[in-house]
Amino acid sequence: MELKEFVKVTIEQIIEGASAAQESVSEKGAIINPAGVQFQKDGSWNTYKDAMPQNVEFDVALTSTDKTGSTEGVGVFLGGVSLGKKNEAGVEQVAMTKVKFSIPVVLPSGGTINEFS
Repeated sequence: MELKEFVKVTIEQIIEGASAAQESVSEKGAIINPAGVQFQKDGSWNTYKDAMPQNVEFDVALTSTDKTGSTEGVGVFLGGVSLGKKNEAGVEQVAMTKVKFSIPVVLPSGGTINEFS
């Protein structure tokens, strides 16, 4: 799987999971990812009229496979790997690089928190 597809699918599934969780807990009075949140962090007040951004952190290993006579693209490493594997079809070399990054995402809002009087 290519990195761009992995990131896309992962974020889509997080959003779908948050939405499904909101539906299942709303009848019990819970709010997942509320809007209208105000909080203090590092001495400063932060106010979000919409839901608060969340960082989706990725720490992935990327692999690049080069097989004698052909070259495959870069993909996300999700399983075991053999380096320098020799078989009847030739020699296969696999290079692995780790990449760590985060993407801020505003998940769907579960509603607004009622202000206290």
